[in-house]
Amino acid sequence: MSVHFQTILPKLPFGPISAFADEISGDFDEQLSELNQYGVTGLDLRTAFGKNVMALSDEELDVLAGKASAAGVHFQCVGSPINKVVAAETQAGDELAKLVRAIEIAKRIGTDKIRLFSPETDDDQIAYDWMAPMVDLAGKEGIILLHENDARYYGAYPEKAKILFEKLGGPHFRAAFDFANTVHIGFRPMNDWFPWLLPHLHTIHIKDAIEAEHRVVPAGSGDGQMLETFQFLLAEGWSGPLTLEPHLQLAAANHGFSGKDHFKTAVEALYRLLEQLGDESK
Repeated sequence: MSVHFQTILPKLPFGPISAFADEISGDFDEQLSELNQYGVTGLDLRTAFGKNVMALSDEELDVLAGKASAAGVHFQCVGSPINKVVAAETQAGDELAKLVRAIEIAKRIGTDKIRLFSPETDDDQIAYDWMAPMVDLAGKEGIILLHENDARYYGAYPEKAKILFEKLGGPHFRAAFDFANTVHIGFRPMNDWFPWLLPHLHTIHIKDAIEAEHRVVPAGSGDGQMLETFQFLLAEGWSGPLTLEPHLQLAAANHGFSGKDHFKTAVEALYRLLEQLGDESK
């Protein structure tokens, strides 16, 4: 690598680095090997065995957990697609039932975090009525729900997400902030999300984009204000995890893919950005 992660990682101002490792390969063993190569210690479980995480059996989950443990990789979260639906076309109870299963999955693989979304709706009350039972359930089960601001869904828009977090934000409902998702719909992190999101921020998803081209690009090379945002977070003492979700080859509805070469590009771009941040903080 042109960037030596062995010298960067011990100096990281933020928490552990994880990845949606299914972006590397469909082969779980290969995913783990690549994560180890780049010093990435966490894995966000989204697909395996050609299935979405929600469709995995207990036996399959046990196999994955055993392999990850042997490789020294922990499961950062369950990367579920819960609530990636149109509220008017779906019953809230159906998505709540999925959360029940996602909680079982999380406990089986040894994590207390589940990534989800808020449904597609413009109605504040519908969004609240939809999400509140999920947050209540998470509290009872000791689970942290990580809400991702994915484009077109209610919480993708900063003014809507702010309402949601003002009502439901707390130890069991936190933010997984994605730079590219907000750039795609015309917003910017430092203009529209921070500082109000900071008290709710748990995880940063590492994915940048160029708005005019509607194209995902490596960290720091798009319109995502990534360096400025990291500088702000560093100054505020935030130290949460960073999760690579590069989408450098494919960005589909419920998954993305980069491949080994593009994943390497994504990792190196992130480490260069962090190295620059470290140099500026001296």
